[in-house]
Amino acid sequence: MPGKWDWLKDELRASGLAGATPLVIRFISGRLRGPDDLVKCALCPNMCRHACPVGIVDGRETTSPAGKTRAALLLRQGRLQPTLENVSPLYTCLSCNACSVWCPFGFSVADLVRPVKEKAAGGGSIFKEFREVFENLEKHGYVYGEPKREDSGLHGDLLYLRGCTLREKQPGVAEKAEHVLEELGYRPFTIDEACCGIPAYNLGNTRLFKRVAEKQAEKINSSGAGIIVASCPSCVYAYRVLYPKHGVKINAEVNHIAEFLEDRLKGFKGEGRVVIHNPCKLAFALGKPKALYNTLSSVEGLTVREPRRSGGETFCCGYGGSAVPRLNPQLARRIALERGVELTEEAETIVTACPTCKLALESNGFKVLDVMELLHSFTSG
Repeated sequence: MPGKWDWLKDELRASGLAGATPLVIRFISGRLRGPDDLVKCALCPNMCRHACPVGIVDGRETTSPAGKTRAALLLRQGRLQPTLENVSPLYTCLSCNACSVWCPFGFSVADLVRPVKEKAAGGGSIFKEFREVFENLEKHGYVYGEPKREDSGLHGDLLYLRGCTLREKQPGVAEKAEHVLEELGYRPFTIDEACCGIPAYNLGNTRLFKRVAEKQAEKINSSGAGIIVASCPSCVYAYRVLYPKHGVKINAEVNHIAEFLEDRLKGFKGEGRVVIHNPCKLAFALGKPKALYNTLSSVEGLTVREPRRSGGETFCCGYGGSAVPRLNPQLARRIALERGVELTEEAETIVTACPTCKLALESNGFKVLDVMELLHSFTSG
């Protein structure tokens, strides 16, 4: 796949030194000043469209990357009223940030449209499909309603954070993860954790996100943990990037479990052939595009394959960003199928490192293992 700067290199070669200098000056000045970022993105001829899962699968101008920001710009200018119909294109963003990899300015469409979503939601433009999420987070600090209360006893040397989806939908994965960590010599423990808050953030309710974040940070910090690992990359992104931006502090750094294990699996032996689905939050938002591949590649005897779109050019499962699977489940399913078919060209068994990705691909008929399920199968447990 060509690099995002190839067009500029071609222009410079064609222009020669005399013509290249003013071109470079105009380009640099455009990055530093001029129209604000939302305007620049809205005026762009969709240079990142080829990487956007929604743009590829849906194929409509309105839901293309620039289509979303054009709608956001018109809403911000008051040229469109903030009705649910007019706001809906903004919620077709998966928040995967694949666009930022190819944007000459490094823009994230999700970040650009978020202030407009926040204003619309604050003014009462809230889809009925979001209300249950907000109510559950308001009452219980948990996406799925009132959680089952747990008392771990707070013992061990490593705090393992599961996240809502793993805790609610895939408890067996959490048990296997703890066993693998024990095999590596750690004493993992869990807490009665709440949601990290990122569903509210993605849906435009930043006020609720911050309130949930403050409560979750208090729980994590009160554990006194010095080492923290988590299975959900969206949670890690919230803890590591979003919390500091909103004045919420976690005392110890939170690592995603795939990056934590990247250099800790010496002596692990396995077998078979798998293909990896790299979660977009791990690859783009956390800047760890090779963590899952490196972790599994260190297992002796295991054949690890990557799909065409992998690493720093990975493809979202379609269920990210909280909104798309709620507002347009058919679109989410089509994106998951697109990704699943691509993955199974390399191997029958897909391995990922995100509970939501596992849920998305598995519910659409593909054989999927969490990385910790696979590693557990190579232990004595």
